[in-house]
Amino acid sequence: MSPIFQFQGIYTPAVTPYTADKQPNWDALAEVIEFLIENGVHGIISGGSTGENYAQTVAERIEIARFTRDQIKGRVPLVIGTGAMLTDDSV
Repeated sequence: MSPIFQFQGIYTPAVTPYTADKQPNWDALAEVIEFLIENGVHGIISGGSTGENYAQTVAERIEIARFTRDQIKGRVPLVIGTGAMLTDDSV
């Protein structure tokens, strides 16, 4: 059986920048994503198991993942992290 997906190359977690009022900074996140793609990453990870992901609500993680997907526009693969402190949040 062949796997559906194989990691090949460099997959980088995209950090989520925030505004002073603690909201995702969408313009800055777009810049991070563009920087990563322009500099040759092979794929991007949204909501990896390190960094700010554990401090975000499930709704925030989904919103950030959708934004990241839309910004990537299919140019590189996207991996969505599902790690969470609570099993229900992972599911």
